[in-house]
Amino acid sequence: MIQKFVDRFMANRDALRASFATKHPESYSEIVAGVVRVLSDDNNNATIDPKRIHEINDGGCQGTLVFVVGATGYQPRTYWYVRIDYGSCSGCDTLQSIHGYRNESPTTEQIDQYMTLALHVVQRMKLMDDTEQAEWG
Repeated sequence: MIQKFVDRFMANRDALRASFATKHPESYSEIVAGVVRVLSDDNNNATIDPKRIHEINDGGCQGTLVFVVGATGYQPRTYWYVRIDYGSCSGCDTLQSIHGYRNESPTTEQIDQYMTLALHVVQRMKLMDDTEQAEWG
């Protein structure tokens, strides 16, 4: 776990919560994008860049998503990744289970569950090069 990211997430979680209150996230990529937005540094000090999110999806109706996120700046050398396992139905997929099959506005309980899912994204985020961990940890 990257403590700097956890601290940023905690400091900016209200903005993410507000976005989940307006509509259900339609995909894990939406959740990851929201998380990366709140983790990015407003001063762009060589930090995680919401414009550099790359998704790898080698699954079908179920499988694993890998999101690779680059740092800000010209030709970054620093990247992070997060892996998310997903299922094919609300019985085996967390996001589908939270959303359900209704098109109503998110409830407080659903928003809380989306925030828990977002926190898990933060907690699972890893720096690709362990030698730089001390700099970002």
